[in-house]
Amino acid sequence: MFDKISQSKWKNIVLFTTVFAFVATSIVAIIVYKLSGEINGVAEVNGKEIPFYEFNYAYEMTARNMQMQNLDISNLKDQIKKEVVNDLIEKELLYQEAEKEGITATSEQVKNEILKISAFQVNGKFDKQTYLQIINSFGLTPDAFENILRKELSINNLKTILLSTIYVSDEEIETFTKKQLTRVSGEATIIKPNVPEITEDMIKKFYEEHKKDYSAQTGKNITVYKINIQKLGDDKAQQLAKQLFTQAKSGNLQSVPTEVEKVFEGDVFSNQEIQNLPKEIQEDVNSLNKDKKVSFTKTQNGYYISLFNGESLKSIPYEQVRNEIKQKLERELSQKALKNMQKTTDITQLLKQNKTEKQTISDNTIQELVVKFGIKREDLNKLANLKVGETSKPISTENGILIFKLTEIKEPDKSQVDETKKTILPFVKSQKFNDVYQMYVDSLKKKAKIKINKRVLENG
Repeated sequence: MFDKISQSKWKNIVLFTTVFAFVATSIVAIIVYKLSGEINGVAEVNGKEIPFYEFNYAYEMTARNMQMQNLDISNLKDQIKKEVVNDLIEKELLYQEAEKEGITATSEQVKNEILKISAFQVNGKFDKQTYLQIINSFGLTPDAFENILRKELSINNLKTILLSTIYVSDEEIETFTKKQLTRVSGEATIIKPNVPEITEDMIKKFYEEHKKDYSAQTGKNITVYKINIQKLGDDKAQQLAKQLFTQAKSGNLQSVPTEVEKVFEGDVFSNQEIQNLPKEIQEDVNSLNKDKKVSFTKTQNGYYISLFNGESLKSIPYEQVRNEIKQKLERELSQKALKNMQKTTDITQLLKQNKTEKQTISDNTIQELVVKFGIKREDLNKLANLKVGETSKPISTENGILIFKLTEIKEPDKSQVDETKKTILPFVKSQKFNDVYQMYVDSLKKKAKIKINKRVLENG
């Protein structure tokens, strides 16, 4: 399968990317997705559409995994949809590259993989009925599932090639090992942003503006009209009912005659009984939706016209979500204040305008400092390259800005380094692979023509 590698452009791309990844500190690819509702699929990548069944499957799998971890996804649906769409776009880009390189998974590979999946087995053997039941539960046909699996396996082939090109030098191992084992002491100054106080008015305003995100139940807004046979007589009632029904069906119901009674108007939720309406009208109301907006029913006493006006939401009471909203606003304002603070290069101004906290660091490894303060990997050298007595440049962290003065350094002894080097290679290689892989994906996105079907992100 991989006999084309040596002749392809892939090897050169990977070698260039590998070198570039460790010369530059980082590359951030800015992608502008053109939102479009003019495509039939979830998205279009370089002219090829991603079908909806891929989105439905990926979304369902993501939601189920989160629910298995006892996570409440009711307020995360929009976020999940965006992440799933972005992930599908990334996979489509990689699959297209696999196609160019001639390393897509074969039908035999796909078949063998299906036979190995334990969920499809009964007593250790593949069971076709179980297989069909499971994929049908996701709304998939065998062809659709096999296409999804073929894409995943092809991307794995691509990753295998990339991983095979990753080279880790002895010098890199030595440097990485020393960073893990070298112990330092010093004075840490943490500058934290001043975050405005979250007021009750701010919380209530957010709740009112985002009620749909805190909905406990989806329902429908319904209007029911009655034309009374006993009052008007059957002929006149029937004529009036047909006139009203025709106008409602065409969407031209602008004025309702005075003889017509409005017997219900409001929101109806699942299994909710509307008082004082006949059973058959209740059934009509339950059957209404965005595809069937009008119903017409005759009872012994009258004609009923029921209208679907749109979906409605029953929001979770404010008191139940108040603390959640407060925490959310605190996080958002904190992140905003942090970003603004990180743009400032004047240390004196930073210290004067923000809160500071000092800590004495004693005999910690660089890795322990990374975990303790939330230091990004690309900023490690600002710590690792310090000499005794030196103070670091400002280091952005997850919660603020760190300034570290190194007062003592303890180099590991040779036996420690040699022992650790034996086990550290897979980790360093994996880390290097992740860097190169992400840069490659970013470069594909930057060059690609991508459209997203805006209806996917808008629909509930």
